[in-house]
Amino acid sequence: MVANTSILKTLTKITFIVSFLLSTGQLQAQNEEAISTLEKKLRGMINNAEKVNILNNLVEEILKPEPTVESSKRAKSYAHDAAKISESLNYKGGMARSYEQLTIIYKTLDYQIQYLKYKTKAAMVDRGSEIKEQQEALEKQQKEIQAQNDEMRAQNEALVKQQEALKKQQLEANKIKQEISVLSKDNVQNKSLIQAKQNELKQKEEALAETNEKLDVMDKEREQLSMENKLLAQDREIKSLEAKREKTQKYFLMSILGAIIILFLFLFSLYRNKQKTARELAAKNEIILAEQKRSDELLLNILPFETANELKATGKAKAQDYEMVTVLLTDFKDFTIISEKLTPKELVDEIDLCFTAFDSIVEKYGIEKIKTIGDAYLCAHGVPLGANHDPHLVIKAAIEIAEFMREIRTLRNTEGRVFFDIRIGIHTGPLVAGVVGRKKFAYDIWGDTVNTAARMEQNSEPGRINVSNSTFELVKDQFNFRYRGKIEAKNKGQIDMYFLEEEMQSS
Repeated sequence: MVANTSILKTLTKITFIVSFLLSTGQLQAQNEEAISTLEKKLRGMINNAEKVNILNNLVEEILKPEPTVESSKRAKSYAHDAAKISESLNYKGGMARSYEQLTIIYKTLDYQIQYLKYKTKAAMVDRGSEIKEQQEALEKQQKEIQAQNDEMRAQNEALVKQQEALKKQQLEANKIKQEISVLSKDNVQNKSLIQAKQNELKQKEEALAETNEKLDVMDKEREQLSMENKLLAQDREIKSLEAKREKTQKYFLMSILGAIIILFLFLFSLYRNKQKTARELAAKNEIILAEQKRSDELLLNILPFETANELKATGKAKAQDYEMVTVLLTDFKDFTIISEKLTPKELVDEIDLCFTAFDSIVEKYGIEKIKTIGDAYLCAHGVPLGANHDPHLVIKAAIEIAEFMREIRTLRNTEGRVFFDIRIGIHTGPLVAGVVGRKKFAYDIWGDTVNTAARMEQNSEPGRINVSNSTFELVKDQFNFRYRGKIEAKNKGQIDMYFLEEEMQSS
């Protein structure tokens, strides 16, 4: 029996494996057939939205069921063609879909720069019209499903009614069978004899019941007498025990009283010692908590809250990639020349005044201060929590920083003292952020986005806020800008730059 069960299990496994291989081969064949059909459709087609959709469908078929290095290499050229045609037609849906496919392809091929590039492009495409079309198609599909469900529900109700009718017919048939069986057993001639025997049996049963009742009464009386005897014996035993207890009770109470006094003295001494230990422990705990709070505050002054918690929990904090971060960098114009006119203490006091105000402003808008480098101040929004990224808040903070510096300039003019003019640059893009090293660690950010923000600051003007094209595209509906044209930036070539003019008034 065991051998048969083992053989059956083995045959089941073999059947499953064969079925899986056959189904996999069939799916691969169907996939290749679909790819071949789409490739034929592309031949001779002009560049239009339909061609873009076919190219995107072809890429999806090639990458099925999961993207691999080989399938990604095969699909890459088709995805690039779709992206290029979509850009020339300004076809937003095709652009977004192509960028997303290129993101998957380059992630599979482990090309990080290209992966980040197309991930950023996909995030910046406006897909409102495509989403609306998808929603309408989904609503239509839901209506069709609802109609099918209604039809199925009606069929189920009809089936239930038929089942109930069948059940009723079966019950009626069974009832007719029982009536036929009873009629076939009826014998009229034996009815009087059976009746007489039943009467005689009834008289015998009544007499027997009367006798049983009498026996039950006698048993109960016997049990009652036995119980009374037992109670009398127990009463005598209890009185004897009480007499003995009264003789020893005085000695027992004296012993208990002595033991209670000794126990009380012991517990009182233990309580005093415990109180003393608890006071000492509480005092030590207060010192430990105070030092821990101070340590946490110091750690939070140099690291973001999430990074500090990770560092305390695991002993290290991993650097992370962020898809979209807005970086703000400030610098003082002619800092070296002006600093020569101040004493070291005056210089430090002036920088501390400015940077303390900057700290308050960026904290107000939830922006993470990264570090100061001499007279430069670096902060970013979107780290360490990338989901909260909002470049609008960085522009607001930059406006307040510029306004604060204008007020300081007015005050220093009144006092007849030198002052600093500030340049501000802002750029949005991907970067890496985290903690590196083991000693004197600090939270920092790296990447081309930081370098571009520095170029924005270097090409700004005193008192002005200079932003890149990527930041402009994200906040152009909330602020007015003046396009400066393409400006040469060190090691970056020609870059589109914009000066902030004013914030748009909400209606």
